[in-house]
Amino acid sequence: MRPVVRRLVLVLAAVLALIVIVLAALPYVVSLGATRARILAAAESALHRKVEAGAIRLQILTGLGVGLDDVTVHNGDGWESPALLSAKRVSVKVAFWPLLSRRVVVRRVALDRPVIAVERAPSGALNVDDLLAPAPAGAQPEGAGAPPAAAALLVSRLEISEGAASFVDRKVAPGKTIVTALEDLHGSLSDVGAATAARFDLAGRFLAAGGDNLSLRGTFGPPRPGGAIADAPLSAEFAARGLELARLAPYTGTASDPGVLTIEGKADGAAPGVLHVAGTVGLAPHGAAPSIPPVDGRFDLTFDRANGTLAIAKSPLSVAKLPLSLEGRIEGLHGPALMHTSLRLRTEGDVPIDAVTGAAGAGALPADLRLSGKLRLDAAVEGPSGALVTRGTLDAAPLGVAKAGQPLFAAPAAHATLSAASGAPLSGRVTAPSGTLQTLPFEELVADWTWKDGALTLAPRLKAIGGTIAFRVEANLRAAQSPAHVALDVAGVDAARLVDSLTSVKNVLSGSLTARMDVRSRGLSWDAVSKTGAGEGRLTMADAELKTVQLMPKVADTLGAVGRVAGFQVPPGLESTKFSRLETSLRLADGRLATPDLTMSGRDASVTASGSVGLDRTLAYQGSITLAPSLVKTLGSAGRYVADDQGRLTLPFRVSGSVSAPVVAIDQSIVPELGRRALAHEAREHVGGSAGQALGGILDLLQSRPTPTPTPKPRP
Repeated sequence: MRPVVRRLVLVLAAVLALIVIVLAALPYVVSLGATRARILAAAESALHRKVEAGAIRLQILTGLGVGLDDVTVHNGDGWESPALLSAKRVSVKVAFWPLLSRRVVVRRVALDRPVIAVERAPSGALNVDDLLAPAPAGAQPEGAGAPPAAAALLVSRLEISEGAASFVDRKVAPGKTIVTALEDLHGSLSDVGAATAARFDLAGRFLAAGGDNLSLRGTFGPPRPGGAIADAPLSAEFAARGLELARLAPYTGTASDPGVLTIEGKADGAAPGVLHVAGTVGLAPHGAAPSIPPVDGRFDLTFDRANGTLAIAKSPLSVAKLPLSLEGRIEGLHGPALMHTSLRLRTEGDVPIDAVTGAAGAGALPADLRLSGKLRLDAAVEGPSGALVTRGTLDAAPLGVAKAGQPLFAAPAAHATLSAASGAPLSGRVTAPSGTLQTLPFEELVADWTWKDGALTLAPRLKAIGGTIAFRVEANLRAAQSPAHVALDVAGVDAARLVDSLTSVKNVLSGSLTARMDVRSRGLSWDAVSKTGAGEGRLTMADAELKTVQLMPKVADTLGAVGRVAGFQVPPGLESTKFSRLETSLRLADGRLATPDLTMSGRDASVTASGSVGLDRTLAYQGSITLAPSLVKTLGSAGRYVADDQGRLTLPFRVSGSVSAPVVAIDQSIVPELGRRALAHEAREHVGGSAGQALGGILDLLQSRPTPTPTPKPRP
């Protein structure tokens, strides 16, 4: 290289190095203090709020622009949040060449750790209402051809890192401040301008403990000439995954944890104008017995802010695996006093219900409970706010219910209605022309019911096996140990078929049963009733026969033993003597059903007894059977000697053991007494005269005299 060229290169390199050094030092040498006041004044004029900032520096090497530290846009008076917007650092980059023609074109604004706080006062006013409002009619711009003040904030690109946004609400819970935050916000807005549609791509964390679970991308704008930014067209795709709805308890009005919501979709329109939103939604409840069922489906909504309406186009949903569709309209969203709802939820034709695991508002069904058949549901919710009325119908054909593989209920067809007003229990009626309850066939089932917060009242009535059965159940199914009440009313039912159909005990009794019983317990399970059940009632049975309690055969055996001594024979028909009626009061306590005044009456015999039947199917009874004179006469002349003065014969007995295999025992202490009575009559008749009378009197005296207790001899 020639010396002149070499020197020229060195000079240019030195000049270039000097320029770089000067440019690097320029931000620290050149002070923008003279323009600082103008910048802040312009921002305050555009935002109508006090604006503060720390150091302001010129930026050159990273792009021509200005950097501001510790920027704060204050709220006006009366707001709890001190700042509407704050940022640790704000960097504004401008285009170089437009500066030569005295034009400022903002290329990029970068916000480091910005925080936005939108606040709602108890009156419902927002601290950003003035920014969202359209420009007043006839308002003039600040300079000839200048855009409105809000439009002056538009830039070609906005970047956000480690941002946060919060909604400070002092209206939803009077006297309290509820804060809902969007955290770890990062992303960018590009192509921002007064005549272009801005693009945005944001992500953050919302209603979640950690990680990004929220994304939003799309376009916004441009605003109409003279219109507000908020009225600009919006087209966005959004996704919110794993939203913990328990954090929205002040807005949902429930203390329970609804679960986790995931929603994805697309929005088109204007956020405060007419906005169409469509997408998918899924709700996964928490806990083994959630208060609401799982939901999965699609939605199609149109929100009209100006008219305060929300229209729901036909949207398919799966609620507890039951396919449904939802459509309708909500009007008057400007205020609760103006709100009117009209929604319809229904199935599209018949749908299978064998996979249903829960019901809306009822929680999950027990794991061993299975439904089968097909159903059709049609429900509507209508009315003004505070006076909503829910009505619906459900038709099933057929319908089957089984528990642990055993049938509980089956009907070829069933029809159900439901109705509820705001604050009132859900109520309705279930009807079925015919079917079976376990193995009990029935007809004309009518069951009225109410339901609220787990509290069930059920009052069915049906015809079955020659009579009617009605009962009423009141219980809280969500609290296993809560008080429960059952009232049972049975009239003219075949007792044998009733017991055979509803229990595993077979062939224990027969007759036409009529009974009433009120039982209270802590819970409805068999274990709860056995341990805590208490109640009273009354039972009567016509043509009663206790098939397993072989009382009359035992009476025949006992009289046969007496007859062998007294000289009479028991007629063959004695052991088959029938009773026509059984009556007793009922008292349930400590796991046993007591019958303290049980009577059985018939033409030839009657029984009085006191005892109880355990819910473990054990018996404990004692009583007496009395044979009428008409039956005693069949024993013959010698047999009549065992009767009392009125011609009756009474034998005490005991019953123990189980219902299916009871042990019946006649008190054998009566046998010697009957023998002495028979011998006394025999002596009077066969000896005759005064001697017979004397001998009979001696035997009567021995009969009536108590047997002396031997006195123990003293030991020597």
